[in-house]
Amino acid sequence: MMKKTLIAASLLALFSQAAMAADDWRFAAGVDSWNSQGSGSIHGVDANGSYDDQYNWTGYLQVEHDIFLLPNAKLEITDFSTSGGSFNNDLEAYDLTLYYRLLNNDLFKIDLGLTGRQYDGKFHTLNESYDEGELMAYTGAEVMLPGTGFSFFGDARIENGDHYDYRLGAAYQFSSIPVQIRAGWRDAAIDIADMDQGIEGWFIGGAFRF
Repeated sequence: MMKKTLIAASLLALFSQAAMAADDWRFAAGVDSWNSQGSGSIHGVDANGSYDDQYNWTGYLQVEHDIFLLPNAKLEITDFSTSGGSFNNDLEAYDLTLYYRLLNNDLFKIDLGLTGRQYDGKFHTLNESYDEGELMAYTGAEVMLPGTGFSFFGDARIENGDHYDYRLGAAYQFSSIPVQIRAGWRDAAIDIADMDQGIEGWFIGGAFRF
């Protein structure tokens, strides 16, 4: 018992010292507007090939640091709703992503981790509510153009070939204010229970980064 207590105390002291020594904390809060269109079906019901163009959204909070062994974290909420004719599906996804930065320099950043995703929604066409939890592999990368403020980025969350969510785009970080703007393409496929839905389109957004 004494040995376990000493080990726990030592680990606590180690992490406390690491937290005090880590003076490079980075925070971000952002939102994207997604001009998207759906596809696929739920319980065999679809929009007869005539899905509406929609403006979905994504919001996120992100925390990064330099503490050894402690993962970075990103909390993200995305609207995956689709509609067309009598087809009406409200769907949101709540993501908690924990990841490590495998490479970090002035040119490249590479992340690897896991995303816990919770789907929550209602299929109004059949008056059916549903929720589903999934664990997805996560990877992200960014390539900077030194001295310009411009960068190219991509990230992906994947469970299998029929269930994924990826983004590709470009960003610009202002030098005088802690604001970044970005734009790109997002493509997601959702394969849970009796839902086989796709949603894709262009997005544009911004974030405060400090």
